[in-house]
Amino acid sequence: MRRTLCIMAALLVVTAGFAKRKQWTEKQAWQWQEQVGVIKGFNEPYPAYPGQTNRDILKKAVELGFNSVRFWIQGTTDKERIDYIQKMIDDASACGMTVSPVIAFGERNYYRKTGPERAADSLAYEKSVRTVVRHFAKEKRIVFWDLWNEPRFEDREDTYQQIDIIEQMVHWCWEENVSQPITSSIIWATINTDNKALRRTTEVEAMMDIHNFHSYDCALNFSHNIYETLDYIKSISDRPMVATECLTRTNGSGLARTFAAFAKYKVNFYIWGLFINDRNWEARWDRSTYDPYDPMFHNVLYSDGDLYDARDIELLRNYHFAAEGEQVDAGLEITERWSHERAWRWMVAGPLTGVELKGATPALPEERGCNAVKVKLDFMQWKSNPEGFFKQLEELLAQADAQGITVMPTLLTDDEAFVEVEQLGRYVGDVINHYYADTRIKAWNLYDRPGLKVNDTKRLSQLVCALFRYARNQYANQPLTMTPVVSVKPFEEGFDPWKAMIHGRTAGWDRLQYEGGSTPDLVYQIWSLSDVTSFATEMPAAETGWLVSICYRFGRPIFCTSWAASSDTDVAATLERFSAFHVFWFADKPLPEQALTFRFKQTSTQRQITEGM
Repeated sequence: MRRTLCIMAALLVVTAGFAKRKQWTEKQAWQWQEQVGVIKGFNEPYPAYPGQTNRDILKKAVELGFNSVRFWIQGTTDKERIDYIQKMIDDASACGMTVSPVIAFGERNYYRKTGPERAADSLAYEKSVRTVVRHFAKEKRIVFWDLWNEPRFEDREDTYQQIDIIEQMVHWCWEENVSQPITSSIIWATINTDNKALRRTTEVEAMMDIHNFHSYDCALNFSHNIYETLDYIKSISDRPMVATECLTRTNGSGLARTFAAFAKYKVNFYIWGLFINDRNWEARWDRSTYDPYDPMFHNVLYSDGDLYDARDIELLRNYHFAAEGEQVDAGLEITERWSHERAWRWMVAGPLTGVELKGATPALPEERGCNAVKVKLDFMQWKSNPEGFFKQLEELLAQADAQGITVMPTLLTDDEAFVEVEQLGRYVGDVINHYYADTRIKAWNLYDRPGLKVNDTKRLSQLVCALFRYARNQYANQPLTMTPVVSVKPFEEGFDPWKAMIHGRTAGWDRLQYEGGSTPDLVYQIWSLSDVTSFATEMPAAETGWLVSICYRFGRPIFCTSWAASSDTDVAATLERFSAFHVFWFADKPLPEQALTFRFKQTSTQRQITEGM
């Protein structure tokens, strides 16, 4: 009897070992999340150059703050696939990372076949999937299995065939009793509840241990698109979410906007790409790196390992799930400000020597040396006759282009300061959206001298912030700026501005002055939100040079959007300042003769020699 009981107990243990596991409960899924922590990963560790090893890539990823890597399983036999996964696990583990394998070895081939041929391939595919996942069923360094990457989502036959296969794969993994969560990147298109295929997709998504999706439009429609997707996923079941693909900068869905949404919803992530490499992921879909590109589409590093955008490192290292009520979004107006490098690349064509156009229907200047014009657009015309507004603007742009002239539109002044903010925002967004990629436009001066006529500083500050937000939601290819009201107190006789600014002496903002509703805080807000730093001046060359030196502290291209020389004799001295500091300028009257020969001077800094060295 005792021997029989022992045998029965042994059989129970064996049977339990082969028991088909079930879908995790929501509680089990969140326990997994607590154990693994926040996943910060990237896809496909492709080398920047032929000699770069997999461990070189992963080591660099860890330095940046990544802790996991997602990859497609390679190989034509089960042994090759197992060996490939094991090598990736070993490399990742040596660098302190986990892995997420994507099962992708032939599943797209057999479902198109029919009859005995399909049945045979189906059995072979099932055997391969089972063999691979069984081998790694208890491997803790695999953070989860991604069963299928982006099945179809349209209401068509092959969509349902693919979803059926994914459902079968879930059962295979249950039967192999894998210890890792099962998931699949099924949800990767814009949520459309009218799509019949979404219902079937949702049924299978509801079988997963954790939710998995792709989103490359986290910034669109003021992030409404991604919030809609995340809300829909949460409505299926309350489980941890992971975005296994994200990051596209051309529509604003860079790290800042993506992470703002993800942190709020507690989403783990894998961005697409690390180094710029031979896969050419830095150009957007259906475009080539044989052409120049800006901004970079995917990736965070240049080929030599330098960051594309230095702000990314802080975002990566500090990413966390937002606590209840925590504000993790600095705001679109801040996060989508251009990097210094992008702003300078845009201005690489050389100096602007331009004029301001006056009048309701301004005529282009015919004077030599003019290569740019600044023009005030008419908000009231846009409001009453948008078709006529854009027709007139298009005519101006076409004429300017024919003469080799670029245009800097000014959208608003204090005359519109008390119009309802949302209406002004729609105006700004509409105009920029029409011309967001038009290289005939050099920059957008969103608001020219806020506070010149209006004393309500609080209103102005709110308006400045809102206008940058609406403008940045268009992700324009031209830089955004505003021109604040600020000048320099006249210098006393004998005052030497050069000596006042010598290393270690305190001078700069102390000599600035403001009018109307303008304040130091408002000016700083404008300069801190602008892609390029702008000012206007009617001051002598010395005082203008002082203001230029303050603008220079922001490290960005400098625009003098309105220059009225205090005297004819002061023109040469002012242009000397503009040349040395690389200022792009617009005169409010006919150009001086010096515009024909105006050039930027090369910046050169002398070496400091210390005695005894």
